[in-house]
Amino acid sequence: MNKTEKRYVEKKLETYNLYRLTMAYEELPKTTQSFQFVPAHTGARSFFSTTEQTALKNIEAAQKRKNYMTMIEQCVNRLPPAERELIVRRYLQEADRFDYQVYMDMLISERQYYRIKNRAFTKLHYLFSVWEEEQGELEGI
Repeated sequence: MNKTEKRYVEKKLETYNLYRLTMAYEELPKTTQSFQFVPAHTGARSFFSTTEQTALKNIEAAQKRKNYMTMIEQCVNRLPPAERELIVRRYLQEADRFDYQVYMDMLISERQYYRIKNRAFTKLHYLFSVWEEEQGELEGI
């Protein structure tokens, strides 16, 4: 596994943690008065209220975050137990942990830790790539 692939997997796992932190955060609508020209209603479903636009934006963003988090969880759950434990302990728990803390907690050698981690990253890279290809095909429909 090269550095680019490793960084790709780490970035996905970091994004998962950020999404987990922001799940309750919602963007608030503007409450200040603004003067703007609002075009006449064309009959199509279009919204011109900033409150409605913000609500729709929040719903779409929350759904994207939820889908992303579900994908990460499903991919990690497909890993064998040792690889899953390593990924969860190192990347998906609340506290930031270092590699040496994880392999000491798992009671394995440093060398064995990096072997397991490399196998897990290889599998996750493949699973994430497949998921992104499927999403691209669905968006093209």
